[in-house]
Amino acid sequence: MTEFESTHSLLQDHMNENELTILVDSIRSITSSLDLDEVLKKIMRNALKVIPATDAGYLLLYDEASDRLLVKAPIGFTDNIYNFKVKKGESITGKVFEDGIGRFFNSHEELMSTMDDFHISKANLQTLTTSITSTTGPETLICVPISLEGKRIGVMTTHQLKRKKVLDEHDLLLLQVFAEQAAIAIQNAQYYAEAQRRIGEITQLSTQLEERNSQLQKRHEVQETLTAISLENRGIEAMIHAFNQMIDCPVTFFSNIEEKFYSNSLYESFNSNPLELKTIFASSRKPTHREIGLPAKTVYLYPIYNGIVFLGCFILHVKESISESDHIALEQGCSILTLELIKNQTVTEFFYKKTHEQFLALLDAPNNEHLEVLAKENGLDVSSHWFLTIFEIPNYTDLQILAIKIHHLVLKLKKELPMTASMIYGFQNRVILLAPLDKPDHFQTIRQKFQSIKNDWDANGNPAFRAGISATYKGLQSIQKLHEEATKTLAYLASRNRSDIIRYEDIGLNRLFLNQPPDEIEQFINEVFAPLSAANESKTELEETLLTYFDTNRSATKTAKKLHIHINTLYQRLRKIEHVLQLDLNNNEDSLKIQLACHLRSTYL
Repeated sequence: MTEFESTHSLLQDHMNENELTILVDSIRSITSSLDLDEVLKKIMRNALKVIPATDAGYLLLYDEASDRLLVKAPIGFTDNIYNFKVKKGESITGKVFEDGIGRFFNSHEELMSTMDDFHISKANLQTLTTSITSTTGPETLICVPISLEGKRIGVMTTHQLKRKKVLDEHDLLLLQVFAEQAAIAIQNAQYYAEAQRRIGEITQLSTQLEERNSQLQKRHEVQETLTAISLENRGIEAMIHAFNQMIDCPVTFFSNIEEKFYSNSLYESFNSNPLELKTIFASSRKPTHREIGLPAKTVYLYPIYNGIVFLGCFILHVKESISESDHIALEQGCSILTLELIKNQTVTEFFYKKTHEQFLALLDAPNNEHLEVLAKENGLDVSSHWFLTIFEIPNYTDLQILAIKIHHLVLKLKKELPMTASMIYGFQNRVILLAPLDKPDHFQTIRQKFQSIKNDWDANGNPAFRAGISATYKGLQSIQKLHEEATKTLAYLASRNRSDIIRYEDIGLNRLFLNQPPDEIEQFINEVFAPLSAANESKTELEETLLTYFDTNRSATKTAKKLHIHINTLYQRLRKIEHVLQLDLNNNEDSLKIQLACHLRSTYL
């Protein structure tokens, strides 16, 4: 016979019918719920019914984490009682938990003395005395252990705040039996709570798996759809149209390679300057909400990069944060679209390479008959008036960025100069334009277009370019001359580090020196002006006088006026210059030499 069965048998012999009814009803009550908090409250309410003389009490359950007995479901105490936390063996409750022996006391003095014997802490004693609702403190106490399968899980205490009867062994046994049943109810509630917790975890995990599966399906849908469009070579426009069907808000895509916006049909009126987007992502590569366009609209920008190169960005017409589903679609769409943009860029570079080969074939045509055949293959009218322009971006830091900028320049030229039957392409850091003119005198309009393009190009923060333009000749048979003149003009600008647009005829006298090595020109200039350098303090004065004299076409009056000196002072300086340079300014050969040196000095140094 177990200890519980023995206790129950002993108690049953002494129970009256009323007590048995109360005990059975109380046990039925505490097992009717599986909510742990509700069960604990029912246990204490029914404990006071089982021992009807008591009118206050609480449970103490052992907490392994803090190694303390913690108060649960107090009755007749203020909430301050929750600060009552005892160790094993401390106070009456701690001692009952430690040795498993129930105890009862019938006087306040006995209670206080026993708690002191069991070393209650000052803090816990203070908590007890200030938490009781009675002004005199509890008169009696019954405390029994709560055990389950031989393991104690807590204790149960009941009090008489005002003594109604003397407690005895019968009351102790009665409460102990109830405590044993209470232990089962607590265990069942704990099992239920644990089961509910695990069900919650499983439900949460299931939800996460569903979300993850949905995300994977979304990723697969985007990848499959856009990849199919790419393989079918249907282009970026078809991709963006399909992308709009898979995302919750309208999407526009800006291609930095093409400098073009691909919009959803509902947002065709959306207007933004490419420079606006480039400026935003020049300092940050993170997605962002911004106000852009005219009129201004708040949108979500999601950039695409290939290394350090800004390829473009998605523009989502939404003010709030985007959904996780849309974010996944963007990530997947970003990778597919990056490949598409790089593929298009590769195709463009291949086209430029083929066009360059066709241009070289025209240059190397062995005779006019072969040239005409090649021109016809390229849709060029041999009999038109032709000019050639070479645009060059001299300063760049990254070849990928340079390739995009060269392509931008080609696109801009095509847009602003809608000439038919022409040849235009990018090659390395240059753009070559071979174009016809209806009439030679129409070139001035073309030149103005060039300058307008350059002004707009520079204003948008692009790397500076220069351009050398050939003269205009009738017949494509002059293509070699066109190429030679444009190349020489570009070399002339490069030698002076100028970012201008000039025509071959604009070089003037300097054409005679285009093939002359720069160091030889510099040596000639130094040889002429070197003697003046030996004049020490008058070096600057004499050089300035000589340069101004030839700049005014050897007018003594204009030179003196320009230098703010008396004309006699000018004559003195000129005689000194002749003496230092050992020449005669009235001698045509000497004069030509000095004039040429002055010209070269002003243009080359």
